[in-house]
Amino acid sequence: MDDVYFVRVVGVSNYQQALSESYAGQAVRFVHEPDNPHDEMALRVENSVGSTLGYIPRSSWLRALIHERGRGVSGVISSIGMARSCMLGVTISVAICDDEVIVASYFPDRQAPEAPKGGFRYWVTSGEATAQRAA
Repeated sequence: MDDVYFVRVVGVSNYQQALSESYAGQAVRFVHEPDNPHDEMALRVENSVGSTLGYIPRSSWLRALIHERGRGVSGVISSIGMARSCMLGVTISVAICDDEVIVASYFPDRQAPEAPKGGFRYWVTSGEATAQRAA
């Protein structure tokens, strides 16, 4: 049996409608947004119908696992509940696997950026390059 890990999703205040329409046990996808102007390593969490629920925290071990080790993950919503801020929050359960990580643009009207030579692990660039891509 695979090990299962739990991760809280951040940025949920912006996605309350999607959270209210989601449920425990629903599959989630992890989407890398290399052209995200705030964080080129951003991992967006989507529910099974493609609605954004939030993001994996910058300090999460999960980001290092995906970006530095090139591993894939699968996940489901473990729980959705009201936080102290009176907003919905979500925790996901994650299993490490060899699934491909989806790459998409942060901007809805743009195509996903091309992967750099060498594959997924080499997306990391300077903050200056990210700002140029976002402009």
